[in-house]
Amino acid sequence: MGLSSPNLNGLRVFPPSSLLDGSLGFFEFFRYETKSLRDESNVLKDDFLELIPKSTKIKKSSKIKKSELAKQFDEFCKILDRTLFIKNTKDELSDIKWARIDNFCKLLRLIERSDERKIRWALYYIFTAGKTKISKQNLNELLNNFKIKNLDKILAKIIKTETLSGLDATYDGKTFTINHDSGDKVVLHYLADAIEEASRRSPGELEEEILELIDEGSYSNQEISQALLIDEGLVSRTISKLRDQDKIVLSSFGQRGARYFTTNCDNCPFGTTKASCRKEAISYITSAFMKDFGLDLSANDFESVETNQALLKIKRIVMMARKEKNTKLERNLGENLDILLSKVVDKFTEIETPDKKSLNVPEIKMQVTSNMSKLPMLYQLGLKKGARGGINLMDEILHLASKSIKKEDRIKIKKHALNESNNFLKNIGLEQKSSK
Repeated sequence: MGLSSPNLNGLRVFPPSSLLDGSLGFFEFFRYETKSLRDESNVLKDDFLELIPKSTKIKKSSKIKKSELAKQFDEFCKILDRTLFIKNTKDELSDIKWARIDNFCKLLRLIERSDERKIRWALYYIFTAGKTKISKQNLNELLNNFKIKNLDKILAKIIKTETLSGLDATYDGKTFTINHDSGDKVVLHYLADAIEEASRRSPGELEEEILELIDEGSYSNQEISQALLIDEGLVSRTISKLRDQDKIVLSSFGQRGARYFTTNCDNCPFGTTKASCRKEAISYITSAFMKDFGLDLSANDFESVETNQALLKIKRIVMMARKEKNTKLERNLGENLDILLSKVVDKFTEIETPDKKSLNVPEIKMQVTSNMSKLPMLYQLGLKKGARGGINLMDEILHLASKSIKKEDRIKIKKHALNESNNFLKNIGLEQKSSK
């Protein structure tokens, strides 16, 4: 997993010497010794200063004068403010992002255990200051107190690893040269992502994971990041590489210009022809429908499925539907998923009941909102089928009761029900195109 934006920002603001100059102690104080203050996002500095002298994380805190501790803490807070983890004023810390502070503290302890991580941090810190040519002397000065051995060997290793992924950089024994613009944000990930990854995915493994994901649907960088738990910058870098290799294509644009990608069927990254892939998927689906339901599907039933990726997604859904559902885990999963999703439906389909004495049917309205569109696709399809089935059932009931209800009332009721049903389907993202 690549570094998060808050951690990247923290490494840009704090220098590697923060591991030794007392900053790490303050971070650990925030993480471990502020339990009584953590319910608040705005805290007076005096409240912190009451706790600091008792700290076991800040070196020699009990032996330093309170005025000196206050001065050190104030200097630390000024720097911390630049990370956007807090807002620092003379008397108060506000908008404290406790989770970000905790995560950055953990990252510092991780860096402390590895010379390569320290060197990567130094390269990153200097690059973010605007330098693309980083001398060995610069690095030695920044890392002087760590007594790092084999600096040349580690720099050569970083060059070898990251140039394979796309970094354009060289090291001649004196200068680490980065042949990218100083504002190129992708370089930040080349230099820093490995800091957090003790055993990170190789570039090939990451590419394979992304290809497998988008081979069954179109995904944006953000969706890939969320699905694979990878930093979005790293995803963007990998997507660019896959596009250059013609393994993926831009499938469509989403809201606010988001780009969605799928695998390139004309240059399949898995070595399968477009026709063969389609044939295999249809064969599996038709076989499963015949075996499980006695339903004979033909190729004509799939003519409207435009892409192989959509077919592969249908195949995966059918495959998962055939999984045994009577195990303890699956029963528990089904019961609780039903409860959770039903809460959503109940919340957004409340009915305004008319006066019992009145037959003013048009007053019945379901308060359905577009939030329903966020429900899982299969659940939406079930709701769509239920809505259509409900209309058909109501139509039959009205027909049977035709002798006791005026024709104009039957038409009014059916029209109202159709309008409410279409509104419901529209707001879950499955608008009914036509209805009988």
